[in-house]
Amino acid sequence: MQLERKLEASRSHALLDHPFFGTLLCPMQMKPRNEIDTFATNGVSIFYNEEYADSLSTELVTGVLLHEVMHCGFFHVTRRGTRNPMIWNMACDYAINPLLVKYGIKLPEGALLDEKYDGWSADAIYNDLLSTVKEGDGPGGLGDVGGTGYFEDGELTSSEKQEVENEWKERLVSAAEACKLRGTLPGEFKNLIDEFLEPKVLWGEKLRMYANDLVRYDSSWTKPNKRFIDEGIYLPSVKKLQGISKLVVAVDDSGSAIQYLPQFGGELTSIFEECDIDECIVLYVDSVVNNVQRYTDDDLPIVIDSRGGGGTSFEPAFEWIEEQDENPTLFVYLTDMFGSFPEYAPDYPVIWVAYDSDPEFYKDKCGFGEIIEVD
Repeated sequence: MQLERKLEASRSHALLDHPFFGTLLCPMQMKPRNEIDTFATNGVSIFYNEEYADSLSTELVTGVLLHEVMHCGFFHVTRRGTRNPMIWNMACDYAINPLLVKYGIKLPEGALLDEKYDGWSADAIYNDLLSTVKEGDGPGGLGDVGGTGYFEDGELTSSEKQEVENEWKERLVSAAEACKLRGTLPGEFKNLIDEFLEPKVLWGEKLRMYANDLVRYDSSWTKPNKRFIDEGIYLPSVKKLQGISKLVVAVDDSGSAIQYLPQFGGELTSIFEECDIDECIVLYVDSVVNNVQRYTDDDLPIVIDSRGGGGTSFEPAFEWIEEQDENPTLFVYLTDMFGSFPEYAPDYPVIWVAYDSDPEFYKDKCGFGEIIEVD
């Protein structure tokens, strides 16, 4: 009974001290589950180990409950996909814990915090952790590494996950409307909710869209689509004729791109997997090509690690491709667009991913390719 009072007191404190998060917490059921180590959520309920919860102060229980709410609010429960559960949970913790601390919410000792990941998305952190965290680290590969709880998505079917996600979108919008009146809506969630109401295409999605446009499909009646035959519907089968056999990527090695490299590596890894790429070649370029990395399926994830160098010229990358006779299906250049451009367009598609750039500077100098501005 004393523990139940502590949990309810924590819920009340959350509502009074952090109205937005507390409003999101209110509908969630709390259920004891002593086979887990700390706390967990599946997006519907919050589960807790009674002994662990009893060992925490009311203030720390509030912090852990709001930590679980943040996982739900950022859709970490439904977005894992096939990613390693333990590493995904760690990545999500690194993404949300600094936000909780920022809003004065206390977390148990050992909560995962690293200044390196401030401002990073969970997806970018996950790709970075893949190269440093061994599979099986942590309790059973699923455990709570940081002591703040984790989330369970294995119990939910795909349709149930979609229902949970839709429910949380409605909750977020409703809580936001209530908190806007009092000026207590956290900025990070304001941007997320604006995205629900008026979706925007992010730069990574644009890059994937361009890449997918290069993948060729064909349909044939010689082998009907078996999925619909039992229903008496005959549709042509769809076959991938051509993927992206070779993706060449150039990275501005002048040092200005460092903060964008983890996310860029994550996006390239996703594109590699989605577009049936045979090989990805990464060039590090300032005034010359400083380093070359090659990736195939066995080498994923793609990790971009700039060394930093001198000034930028875009010409060496194009010259290297010609000298090595690489003939890429697609060439992507990550750069701030400050540098000297080639005079003539190559005979392969080019995408410029431009960060911290000034269109007034490059609009008359860059004479070819598609330009994607990093938000």
